[in-house]
Amino acid sequence: MRKYIPHYTAEFVEEQTKWFEARMDRLPQSLQINPSTYSEDLRKTVQGILRILQVNAPHVTFSGYLETLLQIKDKLQQEGL
Repeated sequence: MRKYIPHYTAEFVEEQTKWFEARMDRLPQSLQINPSTYSEDLRKTVQGILRILQVNAPHVTFSGYLETLLQIKDKLQQEGL
């Protein structure tokens, strides 16, 4: 199980951005991210989270957005993307 990352770097965000950009056209329309979080438009959700993480300097305040993004990535990888 992946550990929560409260302190992250701009480089880590850039790595995640590249991963998602390379697969953006293959994202499913919707995704049950976790038991309490559902995205009806996954592409829009990912783009919005990435924008928040890119516009703001790395800070614990935004680590929840990163966590959601990593949960999406984990779920997509489990599904073979």
